[in-house]
Amino acid sequence: MDSHRLLTIGLFGFGCVGQGLYDILAREESLPYKVARICVKDPNKLRPLPPENFTYDWLEVVQDEHLDILVEAISDANEAYAIVSEALRRGKKVVTANKKLVAYHLPELLALQEEFGGTLLYESAVAGGIPIIRTVEEYFSNEPVARVHGILNGSSNYILSQIFKNQKAYSEALKEAQDKGFAELDPWLDVAGADSRHKLCILAAHAFGRTLAPEEVAFFGIDFLGHQDWEFAKQHDAVIKLVASVHETADGELVPLVLPSLVRASDDLYGVEQEFNGVVVEGGYSGTQLFKGRGAGGHPTGSAVLSDIESISRGYRYGYKKLQRHKNAAALALDYELEVYLRCPEPDLVVALGLSNLQTVQREADAFSLIGTVTLGNLIKSQEQIRQAGAYIMALSSGFEEVKEVREKESVAWSNA
Repeated sequence: MDSHRLLTIGLFGFGCVGQGLYDILAREESLPYKVARICVKDPNKLRPLPPENFTYDWLEVVQDEHLDILVEAISDANEAYAIVSEALRRGKKVVTANKKLVAYHLPELLALQEEFGGTLLYESAVAGGIPIIRTVEEYFSNEPVARVHGILNGSSNYILSQIFKNQKAYSEALKEAQDKGFAELDPWLDVAGADSRHKLCILAAHAFGRTLAPEEVAFFGIDFLGHQDWEFAKQHDAVIKLVASVHETADGELVPLVLPSLVRASDDLYGVEQEFNGVVVEGGYSGTQLFKGRGAGGHPTGSAVLSDIESISRGYRYGYKKLQRHKNAAALALDYELEVYLRCPEPDLVVALGLSNLQTVQREADAFSLIGTVTLGNLIKSQEQIRQAGAYIMALSSGFEEVKEVREKESVAWSNA
């Protein structure tokens, strides 16, 4: 692709991300990129540009041979897949910000690139303005990664920051996040943990060479968080963060999970506040590194899209080195045990989860809370039952350490006391 001429972009979607990219390019006039066509779905929706700036037929834009790069920034993952897959069949260079699209369809998207020669980049799909995918893909391509975990959703993190730092009620903090554009009018994907699950699936492919199907990842959110839960956290000198984590056990199995967690001042994620994201990568040789940046908003995400536009215009594509090397997919560590806090109204849920080593925290007229040990397999199997019961569950540490590891640490601490 000729880097000395003005490169034209076909943009799908003109919401938060699309407008963020458009505004950046309008301000940075020296950049050799121009949004030539903008495709949107609803012709009657009020937008900040005149109607003549928009088109409504996505296939017409995909077929436009005058466009150098296509950028997909719509919210509907099914429509996004139709657009992106058709573009890749035509050998196009495509940038997407849609994490659900990539999480659910990565194997198919890889096959389309291989067959037709197109290129797909998606840095903006994970952690907003943090260049975490490229970092894991390139910097850690030849180094084993022990663990990747972090705060991958800026909306839920903003809400939790308002609760713990400013003592706001959950409903008030949620509305404020929506008013600021950090959360959608329907915030379920953000607050229930589903958005973080999609991002974790993408990171796992680059960090561990394993394409995780979203159905393999148990996810729980903060949508049922109550006053008694954050009081429990405060009593233990901790705050609560929504943490997405995947790590490899000594047996080479993976533990992928999205779960609210107690986070103490000594934790790398403790200082990640407001709409910021934070990702901790634990390299086998380089050790632990924290990457922090804005995880929500049009400009941070738009800047990540722009980075992909620059890279794809210069011929860059993901090498998927670990996917190439790991032909046999790692199994999930379904027997992995971790300690959790559970507040629920139904005793049957404790039985369904197979909780053991129970310790009662509090009993109320309509609910009770306790601490217990649960396996990853039971969390996956019972997650829908937990949501339907309106129960709240969280880990007691952001590393989701196995129970025997916690006991060994406690034993060492006791012997040194």
